[in-house]
Amino acid sequence: MISTGKDTKAASPLLDQRISFFVFQDYKENRRKCTVEPLLGSAGLEVQRLGVPVAGEELLAVPAGILLEVDAPELQPDDAGQLEPDGRIVLLDATWIRLGPLGRRLDLAGAEGLQRRALPAGFQTAYPRHSKLFKDPGAGLASVEAMFAVTVILGAARPGFLQHYRWAAEFLELNRELLSRYGWEAS
Repeated sequence: MISTGKDTKAASPLLDQRISFFVFQDYKENRRKCTVEPLLGSAGLEVQRLGVPVAGEELLAVPAGILLEVDAPELQPDDAGQLEPDGRIVLLDATWIRLGPLGRRLDLAGAEGLQRRALPAGFQTAYPRHSKLFKDPGAGLASVEAMFAVTVILGAARPGFLQHYRWAAEFLELNRELLSRYGWEAS
């Protein structure tokens, strides 16, 4: 396992310091297609890339904060208070079929101060998903889309997240009405 939380002094300030992210990245995540890769080195972002699983390995500790998870209670603007003083948004970065195996490597049950939240229903991804082996899910966002949506919902929008995202314009258009409910007005 390799931590890639890079030196934040040289990074561009894409993140509001009130909202930081901790991303567990699956070892099978294709870095060429990964939407988090362009954000590496940003202040307030730590990515822990996991290696190939080893039999008998210990579960990984999960930081306090809010874990984005399907079927959890919806994330609300006042959930921002749960991030103080040291909480983070915890995100699992994997293809949807790999989320289960990735989650089983984490000590979610022993994580103190971890709340589970889901993005509000209705968000649509612009990321093209085309599985040759499995039926594609109807819901779910690319990691960068989820991170941007979280910052909008929590009142600290970071449009810089989307600056290197190929499908940013499509994502914003697909979700314009939902994002505007949280105060986002695209220019």
